Amino acid sequence: MRRELKLAAALAFLLAGNPALATNGMRMIGFGPVQSSMGGVGVGATLDASSVLSNPAGITELGARLDVGLTWFKPTVDYQATQVSAAPSPTFYVDSSGATIDSDRGGSPIPAIGAAIPLGSGLTLGLGLFGVAGMGVDYPGNLYSGPVPGSGVTYTSYLQARFTPGIAYRINDQWSAGLTLNAMLAQMKWNVAAGFGQVPHDTANSLGYGATLGVQFRPVKTVTLGIAYETQSVFQNFEFDVPQHDVLTPGGPVTVPGGKDKLKFDQPAVATLGVAVSPVEILLVALDVEWIQWSATNGKDKPKFKNDTNLTGSMPWNMGWKDQWVVKLGGQLQATRDLTVRAGWNYGKQPLDKDRAFESIAFPAIAEHHVTAGVGYAFTDALAANLGGMYAPKAKLSGSNPNQGLASYETSMSQYSIDAGVSYRF
Repeated sequence: MRRELKLAAALAFLLAGNPALATNGMRMIGFGPVQSSMGGVGVGATLDASSVLSNPAGITELGARLDVGLTWFKPTVDYQATQVSAAPSPTFYVDSSGATIDSDRGGSPIPAIGAAIPLGSGLTLGLGLFGVAGMGVDYPGNLYSGPVPGSGVTYTSYLQARFTPGIAYRINDQWSAGLTLNAMLAQMKWNVAAGFGQVPHDTANSLGYGATLGVQFRPVKTVTLGIAYETQSVFQNFEFDVPQHDVLTPGGPVTVPGGKDKLKFDQPAVATLGVAVSPVEILLVALDVEWIQWSATNGKDKPKFKNDTNLTGSMPWNMGWKDQWVVKLGGQLQATRDLTVRAGWNYGKQPLDKDRAFESIAFPAIAEHHVTAGVGYAFTDALAANLGGMYAPKAKLSGSNPNQGLASYETSMSQYSIDAGVSYRF
């Protein structure tokens, strides 16, 4: 199984070779062109086979189908420090030239592949392969200069792909339930703060596991209620091989032994309530309210090095993220027999701690509002194409951390994505 997971996730990583995500925290707002063009809804409303990831109970409604989608995702990130003061015990200083510095991170292709296969007797098998989460920056210069100026870049990267085999059972005309096993592979890499003797941590992989449970209830024909719970995703330690190196200090170079940095970095539990209403046959309106438990995995003093220590002089993590509430709203109109029009909105207050300057600059997951739209066209009863797009206007995070030598800073992000895919009914 491990070999098959690595092969499947390798395909997702091959497509998403330049990870640059960060929407609802680190997670995509939705999966595939249909969900994404409707603000990311997919728990109360069953839109396509991506439901195997968002709420597996819904795949009992789909019949036999395959949905293949690809998203081109592009963030724009910049940074500016307005003032720097010496810290009592300086840990780092941040570039304070006053100029706006842009991250060079390019766009990323992100796959979404889902299939629903009826087995008979009310059972439906679901399979999926998705790019689920990621974030990072790529500044051409070293923003962090320590007691002795350093050179280099400021690069961070995290990416998670997920293989999702699931099963759903239609209990009766009103109730359905489903379970998906989440088999995951994550990659992480960073190269920051060369002025402190920090050395690059090249790409490390980690396998993870979890599950998603879902239920749908249809009290009347025109209304569907859904609930989905995604367990915390448990990952192996990321293991980074770090060579022996010198750290420059005001008193001279200090040699730090090489070794293996082991970082424990899981991903949060997610709970979502959804409702979908079809007041007339040609119109569907859906609302999801989602809770993401970032504090358990990205909170105070997290992620953690194994045993809270490391042997190579790497700086400890303290991302300080809070739990996040997300609201997703989407609508779908059957404009003609063949043409479907979609639109949506997604909002989640950014979960970062503005006083964690280092982490907020290295991992600026600050996007909040997302406006979405899309269309679908059915060529035949079996074959349809879907296009969509998302735009997140610029969001800013201003803060400080005098203990890190930073009196004031501002980092900002805007995003857009273009989604395309095909659906085939067997």
